[in-house]
Amino acid sequence: MKRSGGWILGLIVVAAMIGGGWFASRRLWKHPVTIVLLRSGNGRGPTDDAIERGSRFALQEWGHRAGRYRVDLQVSGPDNLAASTVWLGTSEALLLLGDHQPAGLSISVLDTHPIEPGGCFRISPGCARQGASAAAWARRSKAARIFLLRDKPSLRSEAVASAFESEARALGLSVEGPADTSADPVDRILASGSDLVFYSGEEAPYGTSHKIFSALRRKGFTGRLAMGEADPEVSFLATRPDLVDGTYLVSPFAPAPAELATAMGTTPGPHVTAGYYAMKAALEAIDRADSMHPGPLKEAAARLRYFDAQGRAALRKCALYVARGGKFEFVELLE
Repeated sequence: MKRSGGWILGLIVVAAMIGGGWFASRRLWKHPVTIVLLRSGNGRGPTDDAIERGSRFALQEWGHRAGRYRVDLQVSGPDNLAASTVWLGTSEALLLLGDHQPAGLSISVLDTHPIEPGGCFRISPGCARQGASAAAWARRSKAARIFLLRDKPSLRSEAVASAFESEARALGLSVEGPADTSADPVDRILASGSDLVFYSGEEAPYGTSHKIFSALRRKGFTGRLAMGEADPEVSFLATRPDLVDGTYLVSPFAPAPAELATAMGTTPGPHVTAGYYAMKAALEAIDRADSMHPGPLKEAAARLRYFDAQGRAALRKCALYVARGGKFEFVELLE
């Protein structure tokens, strides 16, 4: 009887220990974490809304959990910040924030400013990557002579043009320009003998590229027409501007993968997709770090597939599209 009673008492003690550990771990798991999605301004716009939709979808997929943490999302303007260790936002929102309440982990959803933000990880390719990718594609397309156009005073268009010119010349390509679109460059392009025109992009509302490209076609230009995205916060891919058939677009927004479209029940646009991957990266970093301290968080993020060794976009690449019937169709990913 004494032996039996001892076994029973031992089982009770073990059960109590297990139960206490379960409740302790449950309390640990319930530790709340807030990820802040920074709006570009104090108002709300369609880009902010699209990024939020993608972020919330990723958070729901993870069941609002990352490791032992319960995770919530708060959307804030720069003047109404919640205390948070993780921030998501456009590069412009992160740059405007400056050093105010520095976060342990900052992720740029997409680059909307020509200056690359420091100290953060970046989901989407920026100006330099876009220009270099366009130049590499131009070389593969066997262009013999390229005419480079840019918009002034669009700083992003100038940044994309500068990266394109630098990479194209390094690849041994012949480049004329850059010429400003305000100078009515059509006759100069025709006289140059170029077989490819690369326009580094314009600000929304779009119209300059159609005006120049359609004039070139009317005057007999038979070479390739291509342009970049100088306003990714709006993006050609999220609008329906007038397009010259056969125009190529080099964009920082690759199409959403098929599995994401299936999960969402629709094909998500560029900003929804970028928001989705930004939130996934944040959750994976928290999960791997098992900590909300800046050091472990940044170390965990640096090992994720989304970023290269410098924290720039690695998983999400630039993509080439072509205009057909008034809309852009995907052609290929660009390295």
